[in-house]
Amino acid sequence: MPPDQLAPSAMSLRQVLSNGGRATIGVLAGLQVLDSVDNVMFVVFAPEIRASLGISTAAVGVVGALAGVMVAVAALPLGLLGDRHRRTTIAGIATLVWAAAAGVLGLVQNLWQAVVVRVVAGIGKANEGPIQSSLLVDAYPPAGRGRVLGLHRGGQPLGIVTGPLLAAAFAAAIPEEHEPWRWAFAFLAVPAILLGLGALRLPEPRREHSTATPRGVLRELRGIPTFMSVVVALGAFGISVTTVPIYLNVILEENLGQSAAARGLITAVCAVGGLLGAALGGAVSDRLFRRSPQACLHLAAGALSLLGIGFAVQAYAPDVTTYVVVGVLTQGMTFAGIVPLSLVVAAVTPKEFRATAFALVGMFTAVVGGLGGATLTGVAEKFLGEQVAVALVAPVASVAAGLVLTRGARHARHDIARVVR
Repeated sequence: MPPDQLAPSAMSLRQVLSNGGRATIGVLAGLQVLDSVDNVMFVVFAPEIRASLGISTAAVGVVGALAGVMVAVAALPLGLLGDRHRRTTIAGIATLVWAAAAGVLGLVQNLWQAVVVRVVAGIGKANEGPIQSSLLVDAYPPAGRGRVLGLHRGGQPLGIVTGPLLAAAFAAAIPEEHEPWRWAFAFLAVPAILLGLGALRLPEPRREHSTATPRGVLRELRGIPTFMSVVVALGAFGISVTTVPIYLNVILEENLGQSAAARGLITAVCAVGGLLGAALGGAVSDRLFRRSPQACLHLAAGALSLLGIGFAVQAYAPDVTTYVVVGVLTQGMTFAGIVPLSLVVAAVTPKEFRATAFALVGMFTAVVGGLGGATLTGVAEKFLGEQVAVALVAPVASVAAGLVLTRGARHARHDIARVVR
């Protein structure tokens, strides 16, 4: 079996980036940051958006969730498209669509206009999982994929840190009567346009294009045990990670007396742990993968399991300091676990199917995990209260994800060998 699949030789990060090009990771990591900034700014400005449009809290919550829903809905079609056509073109066009939606959001005057704009924004954002991830693993050598994916994934917590600061800057610089939130989103469109144009100019890595039907692609992916383990595990993990943070914010307000501004600051500080976790996960993943692909899955299993336990501890944190310390650790665990999983998905799936594979991973996390998490946590909260619901659902879902990954690890070497053949 070729060594670049199971035991790639060590390379410095400088060599890795020189091999695949600095522009590719620079543009795609920048898009990850902007995606995260957009989400966080909407949350921060939610009260102002609600007042400006004259809508209810529930309505602004639905509008805020629409982008995430559309990311999940559009991921699979974009993944299938990416396996057949030039992905840099798809990434560029999708980003320009998102940039236009961000700018237009600053002009909306009613609920339905906001709904349409956020739906379009979500479709544009949906290229992140299937298109960007598959581009990165094809553009860079196997010996450095973990670090490259870590850099890319690190854009998400960096955006969570940057978003509240950017929102605060606009709120301070622009008088309230001129509605700072509109100017903030209009500003966000500018770097998005630049990065979208940059994505159109990126080189497309050489690969075989898929000629199989969508049904054939899905059947092929279902036949890869390691990949299916990751998909099922992230579906379970999504139950914890997509809904529990909402309940934790409620606990912060009701039990620890934190205002909206304070909660935003706490979220930003905790996100620093995610930034460190992504960097550590990327560096460790490359070394682990050279020794044993199964070790990457074991690392992810342990990290995701500890995340749910950390959420439970946060639910009963006696003070803000404890909450933040545990939050930094749990965010670090999240990103340290996700990076090696992306590395394994890339290794066990054929190049011509990778965009679809990454699309399915994201879709299961958002749809199965999100809807399942909302339902299970909602039922538990109704009968047991917020704290018990978090302490029950988060550890069970995360530990279940870890067990599935541990069981699936035994197939990893065989699945990689099949891809090589």
